Amino acid sequence: MKFSSGIQDLLMHMRGVIIGMSIGLPNPSKPYTEYGSNDEAKVLLKSVVEGFKFHPFFFMLRESIASEDPVYPFAHQQELLGKLFARKPIRVLIGDEIGLGKTISAIMLIKYLLETEGVKRVLILVPRVLIQQWVTELKRFNLTNIMQLERDTISRYYDSEFPQGIYIASIDLIKKEKHKKKVLSVTWDVVVVDEAHRVGKLGSEETQRFILVSQLIKEPSVNVIMLTATPHRGKPEDYIERLKLIDPFIKADPKELDNEKFYSLCMGSIIFRRTKLDVNDIYEKMKIFTNCKFKARVVKASDEEEAFHRELIEFLHAKLLQYYSMIGEMPKALPLLMTLIAKRASSSPRAAIITLDRILQRRAEHIKFLKTMDIRALEEELDHEASLIADALLGYSFEDSGLYADETEETVDADEIVKRFVDKCSIFLDEKDVEKLKKLHELARNIIGERDSRLNSLVNVVLNHLRNGEKVVVFTEFRDTAEYLFKELGKRLPKDLADKMAMITSLEIIPPAPYSKHAKKYDIEDVKKWLRSGDLYLLISTDVASEGLNLQVANVVIHYEPTWSPVKIVQRIGRVWRLGQEKDVYSYSLLLTVESDIAALEILYAKLLSWMISGIERKVPIGEELEVDMLPKDKSSCDIIQIPLTTEKGKPQYSEFRAWIEFITGGRERLKRYVEGILAALVRLKEQAERLGLTRINPIKVEKLLNEGLGNLYGREAELTLKNLLIATAKLHNYEVEEKESGLYVKGTHMTGLKTLLDMYRAMDSLLRDVKVKTPITLVAKKPFSENISNVKELHIYEVTVYVDRKPAYSEIIGVAVKEDASTEIYRGLTFLKVFNELLTNAIGIGDQFWVEDKFGDKVGTKVLYDYRNLMVDEYVKYLIGVEDRGMSAQHINWIPRESGGRDASHFLSSSQKFLGAIVVVGEAVKTRPPPPPIAVEEVERKAMEYAMDFEKRNQRSPEDVSKIEHYDIRSIDSRTGEVRFIEVKGRWDLDITVELTETEYEYAKKLGDNYWLYIVYGFSTGSPRLLAIRDPVNKAKWNTVEEKRYRFMGVR
Repeated sequence: MKFSSGIQDLLMHMRGVIIGMSIGLPNPSKPYTEYGSNDEAKVLLKSVVEGFKFHPFFFMLRESIASEDPVYPFAHQQELLGKLFARKPIRVLIGDEIGLGKTISAIMLIKYLLETEGVKRVLILVPRVLIQQWVTELKRFNLTNIMQLERDTISRYYDSEFPQGIYIASIDLIKKEKHKKKVLSVTWDVVVVDEAHRVGKLGSEETQRFILVSQLIKEPSVNVIMLTATPHRGKPEDYIERLKLIDPFIKADPKELDNEKFYSLCMGSIIFRRTKLDVNDIYEKMKIFTNCKFKARVVKASDEEEAFHRELIEFLHAKLLQYYSMIGEMPKALPLLMTLIAKRASSSPRAAIITLDRILQRRAEHIKFLKTMDIRALEEELDHEASLIADALLGYSFEDSGLYADETEETVDADEIVKRFVDKCSIFLDEKDVEKLKKLHELARNIIGERDSRLNSLVNVVLNHLRNGEKVVVFTEFRDTAEYLFKELGKRLPKDLADKMAMITSLEIIPPAPYSKHAKKYDIEDVKKWLRSGDLYLLISTDVASEGLNLQVANVVIHYEPTWSPVKIVQRIGRVWRLGQEKDVYSYSLLLTVESDIAALEILYAKLLSWMISGIERKVPIGEELEVDMLPKDKSSCDIIQIPLTTEKGKPQYSEFRAWIEFITGGRERLKRYVEGILAALVRLKEQAERLGLTRINPIKVEKLLNEGLGNLYGREAELTLKNLLIATAKLHNYEVEEKESGLYVKGTHMTGLKTLLDMYRAMDSLLRDVKVKTPITLVAKKPFSENISNVKELHIYEVTVYVDRKPAYSEIIGVAVKEDASTEIYRGLTFLKVFNELLTNAIGIGDQFWVEDKFGDKVGTKVLYDYRNLMVDEYVKYLIGVEDRGMSAQHINWIPRESGGRDASHFLSSSQKFLGAIVVVGEAVKTRPPPPPIAVEEVERKAMEYAMDFEKRNQRSPEDVSKIEHYDIRSIDSRTGEVRFIEVKGRWDLDITVELTETEYEYAKKLGDNYWLYIVYGFSTGSPRLLAIRDPVNKAKWNTVEEKRYRFMGVR
């Protein structure tokens, strides 16, 4: 037995010494890791990847593996999943801004509940227009057993007691009593409500949607996921009632809950609200969301256009004042009629003509019945209908986006609503009005087509962007205008561009020219495919497409008519300006130099929209366009639309209907006063919200969670690290990897053009799929070149899983690095993967067994559990305790992770740790402590032998010291199997496994082959020696033959 410490001089006097494991580079033409270590390296790599199974980063990737479209685990989504996985039940309102991936987050939660709790029935309630998109998204993530609830299928599923699966339905269909009672006949494990702002109260009245949802989720054990980009619509009671649906234990009256303490407790616990600015500045710390500019472009109106708009407003103004002076009060029906006429006229000459035609036609039909009609009763009926229509089409949030679902679940577009209402309201008009309308009708006919200045401007803007290779979406509020634009653009655009144009309205989808030959009914998914494939470059759409349709392949949005709702502008832009958008986004509003358009420009856009986005008002120089940066640089700006607070007199509620009436009755000055009143109240709200800290996400808390809770596994560094892991995986399988502009190419496989994070993960999963996991694994690596880890001597690898009530909620891999000076450092997340990958790529051999007294397992388990409780769980527990202690709620019975009435989450939280293996680094010894004096060499020798003998006994083998009589040190027999081990023991004082074999020992090792074992016992200087056992070391390790020069004395000259 020979030792490096103290006897190396003796060994160097021998010829033909075989010295330690080489640190030379492996031959690139040979396997990636040499001497049979490839298989073990694959096993360890797969164990590491699987060990992150419930880390949100890897969870999202593995659950997206079937998706054709790229999926990226963004930090704000990881935060959400990390916090919600700890809960039982999961009940949450996800109120992120448009475009932040709420649907994907909800699907990830569904997949988690399916995997960990085996939920059987999932019900997803959505607006009818979103059903197909949800079905497509569910299938995209490889979810099966998806069933649509329709009029003709509900009874069939009811008769079979709603078999296990995922059900999706229109909320307005299920709310009907005959369908509702069937759906309520079974217990639903998960209920998802999309566009949840639709579920609320009108004053003190519960809507049918609210009643349906409250009955479905009344049991506190049901998992509930609500999604909306507008969680707060300006009415505190409405908002609080939604929060009470999430937490049914809340018992206080909404007026008692309308305070800053309750709202602050809710934020980040039962409601999550993040904005694009939050994602860029706080979560990802890079520009995930590109620039977005809103441009209000002013076009000189012709004399005919100015005359039409001037006379129209004068007529509407006079009619309203006349009626008010006669009746003494302002009815609802007539102002709505005036507003609809104004909106239709400002939309397009065609829409104006159609509306005026209907009024004149219906007026003629109704005149003969006026004497027999109860005019007062009819007016009251129309006033009631006007209230419903104004709320649906001209409300604060435009949540119905051009669609109106009545109680029979007949979905009608805005055009049909206007036409029906206009028909009935024609009774308000007298003969003088009819003559005036005829004149307006004639003026409108004179400006249609090529004399339409707004249309001419649209053609120029569209052509400019199409020629730059950009894809354009033109939104309009009315189907009549959409059809008009589609026809006119088809005539004016070059044929190659016109052939790549499509139209979406509530009635139909007209495809690009190449697809028009097929007698097929197309849907929204076809539109997305055309956009991706390049068959579609220009889309004309009514607002039916504005809700829920993701169009991030396009990057230009044009609001054709002046939009008097700032929220609608934001919602439309959100259809293209969302996660996955790679280009800068441009949004245009095309305005004429007419009174109503200029009012929209100077008051609604320059004042209200600009202030809501950036916190400042802007002035528009005469003749110039207004530009608003939709991604403000001012980090102190607040998400003002969503501030859940009220002023002393109630939150100001902006209404497009009210804005139009103010303008029609009092012109720009009155509209200005109205908007300035809104702004003054919003300023007070902003100041109040800033004092309470509700305006922005806390960046310090987020950074701590991402760093200490999730190991910084997000962003470009995580993407690069996964890419390097893929390269390592491919090389372990002896595949060359080439990187081109079009992506990574794994030569000899179908894996080509890999660009996205999901591409990388999918390829790695495919390569490792057939690898059978076994642990622990020990690899031997050469010393890495990286300065950051050059002093790492060992990396101990553990899988740590956190359980909440015995349910896996989180897992990650922890690396404990032992340095040259015997100090230790814990590596997590991104840091661990970087270190692991570097050591893996430097592997040069394997160890069959590795033994050291485990001092790290409990330590890493405790560390992960502590951080998880502190960063993922405690905020939710504080919410539960806070609302209970203040008398806002009853005890949250059986809501885990906190024991009912308890003050923390320790009762239900636990962790387990599993040792996956180690990577031991070979290199020159660095003497961190004085080496033993020569007299101590024999003591090291003796202790190494004792340690090896004890190791054999612990493994139930019978060892015998034969070092005095054989060319090896221990003969060890396993009586259970008959295995005989011939063991050579080598000892090292320091944390270094570089050892030497004499030529005789080397030849003997070759002779004995698999029965020969090299036990390296090292690290005596640390007080905790290790044993690395290598079977058949001659074939499994790399050795260098070293011959030295020697000089013989021949006498004196």
